[in-house]
Amino acid sequence: MKRVHVLLTGLTLTIVLLSINRLTDLTQGHLPPHEFLRWLDFNAMIPIPLLTIVLYVLLLRDVVRSRSIFTREHVALTLLFIVGVYLLGAASGDHEVTNYLHYRFCTPDPGSMLCQIVITNDDGFATDVYYFGVIALNVALMLFELRNPRSPEASRKNLVGVSANALVIGLGVFANLAFEEIGRDLIYFSLLLVTALAVLLFGRQKVGALPVTYYFAFAYGLGVAGTAVAKLVT
Repeated sequence: MKRVHVLLTGLTLTIVLLSINRLTDLTQGHLPPHEFLRWLDFNAMIPIPLLTIVLYVLLLRDVVRSRSIFTREHVALTLLFIVGVYLLGAASGDHEVTNYLHYRFCTPDPGSMLCQIVITNDDGFATDVYYFGVIALNVALMLFELRNPRSPEASRKNLVGVSANALVIGLGVFANLAFEEIGRDLIYFSLLLVTALAVLLFGRQKVGALPVTYYFAFAYGLGVAGTAVAKLVT
């Protein structure tokens, strides 16, 4: 479990970096030439998603220990994982550029056809593709873990460590959702939460055998539940 803790800590760190990148003024400066992007957009387009994908691949390697790698089930889950990687990359490229153009040129006057195209890519199409990628990555990893449950199971001490990581990522999800209008984001995170809970409840495995799935269930559960409470209160 030491390697799993390190990798989950890395995933948690990416959410912290993403939150700092998005919610602070530290990355509002522009890149040359012509101020074509903010550092905020660049960070969210390349280094943070790239680090996330590398960590997912390393987690996948740790989760999959079966030698039966050429079964139809394994191939299907591998393809799902690859689809998630591609969609995440494609959406990050589309969203971050159009988000910058939206912020820079279309906030004062969004009525032009060009700005409508930019806004559609920013707030609609790219957002959907991004979350389709995130869902594919998460579902593939959880099903891989269900197919290859950890043996021996993670101890209670290890699950406490997983919970600590999940607490931080859950707070990150909450910080990014609770103070905005309810939209697609909450729906997609709710779908991920339902999937994680379904794997835990109906997968016929103890929680210690599925620590990565538990991590997702805890994190998304906290983020979704916290957002729901915040919206009801406000």
